[in-house]
Amino acid sequence: MGERVYGEESNHFFSKKLNKELIVEVKCNSIDTALMLAELLNDDREIANILAEEIHKDVSIEEINTKILPDETISFDLEQLSIWIDPIDGTNEYIRGGYDEKIENVYPKGLKCVTVLIGVYNSEGHPVMGVVNQPFFEQRIDEGFQCHWGVCSHENGCTKRLSSLEISPERKKSVVICTGGTENIKILETLRKSGFKLITACGAGYKLLTVILGVSDAYILSKGTTYLWDTCGPHAILLALGGGIVEMAGIKSNQRNDLKYKEPENSKCNKLGIIAYRNTEVLEKLLQLPWDNY
Repeated sequence: MGERVYGEESNHFFSKKLNKELIVEVKCNSIDTALMLAELLNDDREIANILAEEIHKDVSIEEINTKILPDETISFDLEQLSIWIDPIDGTNEYIRGGYDEKIENVYPKGLKCVTVLIGVYNSEGHPVMGVVNQPFFEQRIDEGFQCHWGVCSHENGCTKRLSSLEISPERKKSVVICTGGTENIKILETLRKSGFKLITACGAGYKLLTVILGVSDAYILSKGTTYLWDTCGPHAILLALGGGIVEMAGIKSNQRNDLKYKEPENSKCNKLGIIAYRNTEVLEKLLQLPWDNY
C-alpha cells in the first residue's frame, strides 16, 4: 500500500550540502532505512539507527494503550484502500508544551491537545478505519500514550462497527458544541441563542476527539481550515459510533453532505467547513437552526 499512503508532510527534501533531492521512505530492512536517514541527518548514524529501529520494530497489539481491543475480524480488500496520516496535529501546542488544567472537561490548550491521526478510506471515498493517538496523555513519558480506534464496514447491505469506545456515552443535561477560538461570531450567537453550550479547544484532531469521547456533542467549523488528513481518522471512528462528519455549508439548505476522501492530486481542504457529530439527533437539531446570517 506504500504508494497509497498520503500525509500532511512531504517526504521530499533538497539537501544543499549534497546538492540533490532526498526521499524519505521506509526501506525493506532497518539497515537500509538507517542509511537513508543518515544521509538526511548529516551522517548522524546514532540518531538514524535509533529511528530505523523504532520504524521496523514489531509491535504487539497487547502493547497498545486502549480501552478495548478488537474481539472480532473485519476483512477488507487492500487494493481498495488508501491512507491519510497527520503525524502530529496541534503543532503549536507541541512546540509550546505544558499541561494545562481542564476547563469544562476539555483541555483548552497544551500537550493534551496534540494528536496523531491515521485514517483509512476505500475506493468510494468512505472512511473505514481510524486511529487517534494522544502521545502526551500522561505527563510521565514512561506511562505512555492513549489510543482510540474505530472500524466501520459496509458489505452486502450489512454494516459492521468496532470501536475502542462505548457506542452510547452518558447523556448530558445540555448539548455541548466545541468550536475554535476564531469561529464566526454570528454562528456562535446563533448557537448560544438556541440554548447550546459552547466550549473551545486547540487542534482539529483534539476537537474531533472531544466528540468521539462524548465530552462534546458536536464540533462546528465554518471555515475551510481542516484537511483530509485531519478528518479521515476521526471520521471513521465517529462512523463506528453511529455518528459522522458532514459539510457545514450544506446546513443552510438543510442538506447532509458527508465528507468524502480522495487522492492528493485534488484539493485536500475541507473548504465547505465541517460538522462532526456522534448522535444523529444532535445533527438534526443543528440542521433546524436559523442559519440565514451565515
